[in-house]
Amino acid sequence: MMRYDLLKPDRKYIIAVSGGPDSIFLLDNIYNNSDLNINNFIVCFVNYQKREDSYYDQQIVEQYCQTRKIKLLVKTVTPADYLQYQKLSHNFQAIARYLRYDFFLEVAKQYDCLAVLIAHNLTDNIETFLLQKQRNGMVEYYGLSVESTYFSKVLQDQLTIKRIMLDVSRQFILEYLSNNKINYAIDSTNILPIYHRNIIRQEIQDLNIMDLLTEMQTYNTINDQLKDLTTSYFLANKGTINIKTWQAISDPNLKQMILFNYFKKLGLASLITNKKRKFLIELREELESKKPNIIVAINKEYYFVKSYQVVKVIKQTELEVVSTVINNNATKAFWKNYQIDKGTCQKYSFKINPNQYPLLITNDIEKLRTIIIKNKKLNRWFIDEKIDLFSRYDYYVLDQKNNLIYANPKVWQKVKEFINNSDLEKDKKIYFMIK
Repeated sequence: MMRYDLLKPDRKYIIAVSGGPDSIFLLDNIYNNSDLNINNFIVCFVNYQKREDSYYDQQIVEQYCQTRKIKLLVKTVTPADYLQYQKLSHNFQAIARYLRYDFFLEVAKQYDCLAVLIAHNLTDNIETFLLQKQRNGMVEYYGLSVESTYFSKVLQDQLTIKRIMLDVSRQFILEYLSNNKINYAIDSTNILPIYHRNIIRQEIQDLNIMDLLTEMQTYNTINDQLKDLTTSYFLANKGTINIKTWQAISDPNLKQMILFNYFKKLGLASLITNKKRKFLIELREELESKKPNIIVAINKEYYFVKSYQVVKVIKQTELEVVSTVINNNATKAFWKNYQIDKGTCQKYSFKINPNQYPLLITNDIEKLRTIIIKNKKLNRWFIDEKIDLFSRYDYYVLDQKNNLIYANPKVWQKVKEFINNSDLEKDKKIYFMIK
């Protein structure tokens, strides 16, 4: 029932112990396993100081470890700790998770531990599955996987999590501890219906565990098939979403899995993991529409953008309108992430004569409306030439007469043959470099 095969006997591990029955069961089974060296395990306990009986939990863990000479490290959470992690969340459960896993990560780095062992059991596995179904979001795996990875936003590092007792029921755990007269603590908040998981925990007693396990396995089989097809899609499309190949897919669930994994490939899965499946359905429907340009706000920082055949997730600042003036006495200027310096006759992006000062570098469409390209206003030319939004909102360089003298590479490649500035080429002796 215990997955000891997931452990390497010559490596060190952290055992996360709260003092509750599950983690005490895990600790006791590892201690009594003759194939394992208890000196390769470090017990970690976190006291959040949020319950009056939290020091009783700590005392139970300390007594167990002291009598058996097991290394124990304790973190007592301070108000300063809570204040630091409130930058990530204002939800106590989320903050507590960040705090304990960052503690485990620091210990793992200090003592060269391969992973942290978490005492999730069969009942936790079913609870997670039921919560996933209720939330109706897109998930990588239904239930709990035997191994996963925690990434710390604060420490910018990651930690492997192993769950070696997912086949052990809570009933078996309680009977084991009772039969062996092993003391453990009861978290009083686990019986209060103040957290969604606790409500599920109380309702699960009336459900058939085997039926739920079969259902969960079916969900994961379907999920695995979709993930395999998604991998093939990204291989065929060089890691991007191609509108033409996208529209050829008939299965909406596959499209949603592709979207989910697209965010994951960008390292932005956190933007959508807490959103309901409805959000992915909305994105899918937007991509299926015939509108050439679509902008969807994911949150206050990111946009999901479709522009003709291009699909991207970008920071909202990329479409922000910015204007920068360059006077004749300027030696250096900035436009968003670009730097504009003086160039040389051998190396330059564009050149001007002194009469063209001041220059304006902008992506303000209102300021660009008077520009005519191929007998068309610029905004009309954008549409006819199917210039994507990313290029439209990139930079354009205008002189003091509002003549277009340079633009971002994609646009400039298309328009330079139609630009006819009246200034004599021989007088253009001031060189600029944009990088």
